[in-house]
Amino acid sequence: MAKPKRQGKVRYDRQNRGQPKTRQEQPSVLPAALAQRRPAPSAAPSPVVSLEPLAPLIIRSGRPFDAQTGADPARFPPPSTLAGCLRTAWARANQKAFGPKLAELAVTGPLLTRVDGDGKIVSMLVPKPADAHYFGHAEKARCVRAEPAPVTKGCGSDLPAELLPVCLTVDEKVKASSGPRWWDWEDLLAFRQGQPLDHKRLTERGWSPPSGDRRTHVAIDTKTQAAESGRLFQTEGLDLEPDNPWLEKPEAPRLRLLARCAEPLPAGLVHLGGERRLARLHPEPESAWPVAPGTWFQDIQQAGGLTLTLLTPGAFAAGYRPGWLDDQLTGEPPCAPGVRLQLVAAAIARWQPHSGWDLLRQEPRPTRKLVGAGATYWFRLLDCPSSEALDPLWLASLCDERQDRRDGFGLALPAPWTPID
Repeated sequence: MAKPKRQGKVRYDRQNRGQPKTRQEQPSVLPAALAQRRPAPSAAPSPVVSLEPLAPLIIRSGRPFDAQTGADPARFPPPSTLAGCLRTAWARANQKAFGPKLAELAVTGPLLTRVDGDGKIVSMLVPKPADAHYFGHAEKARCVRAEPAPVTKGCGSDLPAELLPVCLTVDEKVKASSGPRWWDWEDLLAFRQGQPLDHKRLTERGWSPPSGDRRTHVAIDTKTQAAESGRLFQTEGLDLEPDNPWLEKPEAPRLRLLARCAEPLPAGLVHLGGERRLARLHPEPESAWPVAPGTWFQDIQQAGGLTLTLLTPGAFAAGYRPGWLDDQLTGEPPCAPGVRLQLVAAAIARWQPHSGWDLLRQEPRPTRKLVGAGATYWFRLLDCPSSEALDPLWLASLCDERQDRRDGFGLALPAPWTPID
């Protein structure tokens, strides 16, 4: 008796979500969740755009790519990846030549947004600040603030002169725990204004990246019928969509990348990240880009100090601190001449490796150490002509190099802070 054929495992092809491969496979009626995700009529080009990845994003750090190193963990797209994507889209839409001049097109982002079933932005997400720490579990979970504090008598440190340590505001007796790695935009503004935050609320409104979408790749040697040396490897993608979108509620929010370009961009399909993965570009109203609250800069001037929190990774010549600060840790940000600041303290996480491929020179870019998004710097305001002089600091780049600023590295959120005596 012939053995019955084994049923193959059901596969949900993430790379072609909701896109049947052949005419025969097309369903007569799309599920409600997918029907609402059909592309809307093309909107007018806009400098503010959102990107909807149609497959898990492959973003590598630039470390050696072979069987021994394993897969890079899933990564959020760095600013340079997004900048290259949008510059290419602009050049193709306007029939411009690819060359050195294209790199001068300034791009700001990426940030993260939630959209509803109609594609309308409902909220924005930002990386957790480095001065926020989680403690406790379940009902006792809480978020504790860290702030600059004077050095206790009898204690020593290897910090540079005039730089204060950052300490918890509460003496915790339990181990650190986990929490959302991305916060709602309104929660970050409230945190920067000194308001206490509820851990449960942060979790409900925040987001943490899911486990990566790992895939194994191999090239077969035709002579030996074995894997070619150095060509058996894995990639791990960041998936911003649920595994089975048709099982989700139609009104369930979904994630997109948000960016601002110096030139308006039309709707269309673009390649984002490695393996030429597709993303859909949506022009958004300029009001979708966040603006400062009414008296934000007046509050900074009255407080006599400010915090600068990185929303995208920063690239600085002096490692953890901006290169525009001198040996006394004072200086003027490139975007706000006339505003003189003094660094008081800094809270940063582990550095992030970054590299890439130089299309102009056709060679790999040197690996750099980036300051991770969420890093927070406390500054004393030494000189400020007026509150209007602080306006250029709003979501501007703090990086030393002009090209890094054009690429969107070091995007910072300024907020009021009262220096300690």
